[in-house]
Amino acid sequence: MSGSFRERFDRMVATLRAHPQVEVYEAVVRPGAREEELVAAEAALKMPLPTDMRTFYAAHDGVFLEWGRRGRTYDARTEPFGYPDYGQPPGCINLLPVGEAMSTQWQSSGHVNEIQAEHQALLFGDRLDPEPVVGAVCVDNFARYNHGDLIVGPEPVMVVSTDHGADMDSSDYTTFSVYLDATLALWGANRYRHGLGIGWSRTSRRMEAWTARPSLDELLNMLDDDE
Repeated sequence: MSGSFRERFDRMVATLRAHPQVEVYEAVVRPGAREEELVAAEAALKMPLPTDMRTFYAAHDGVFLEWGRRGRTYDARTEPFGYPDYGQPPGCINLLPVGEAMSTQWQSSGHVNEIQAEHQALLFGDRLDPEPVVGAVCVDNFARYNHGDLIVGPEPVMVVSTDHGADMDSSDYTTFSVYLDATLALWGANRYRHGLGIGWSRTSRRMEAWTARPSLDELLNMLDDDE
């Protein structure tokens, strides 16, 4: 899928809106973050943002989308850049503004678990010494039970945690750019269940590119199988 993130996102939303079985509830793209906001986010992490993530936030400081099956009632709708609840619609992208994402509150509030030494060794080749000031943050708060998290290290990587963020080991890992590719390719459907999550089937591995690109009809059939 070629083009900038915004171009690809807009094409995806247009396709969703045109499908007779889909209802788009809300789509929000915030203006880019100011330089001082990016600098403050890096100060919170005590490290530079990955280049692809910094470029993303400079263009749009938060992106939200939620969609469901037309005519179907869901228990809860997600507020843009808020906290999803159980029973939400199946399609949600909730890429948080940089100031909300790059914060120590994710670990202090228990939404993101502390990274274990063996996980650091898997992701970065060895245990980190010294330990980073912030081990991980939530970047894409797309579901109550799962979210896309940035794990901080020499080359920060994205994983999709499960169990409300307590389990960060049963996901493949990748760059932020590839995570965005997967998110768009999956039409905003759950990135753990249909994307990077592996359960305990094998050791997690680095994904250098995202190649699974179901059509919207194929994705809807996959969602029907989940129910």
